Amino acid sequence: MTDQVDRSQDTDTCRKLIRLGFARSNRVRLYGLEVELISDPFPLREGGIGVEVVETNAVSSRTLRLPLPVLQVAGKKPMKRSA
Repeated sequence: MTDQVDRSQDTDTCRKLIRLGFARSNRVRLYGLEVELISDPFPLREGGIGVEVVETNAVSSRTLRLPLPVLQVAGKKPMKRSA
């Protein structure tokens, strides 16, 4: 039995992450490592959101799951300003 999962929220979060700088060709620090993003964020099958990265002195790439605090920042709704 396969369950259908609504990925629209993950897709919105991925778009927000790109606007926050987690986009292809950018360098970021994740889990204490300086990495270059070689993909835009994407939903992982097992849940969460990942990016394909290459470490500074590495030859091969790997997929890293983005940390929860990063996802929480991307998931926050903008505050409405009162008049």
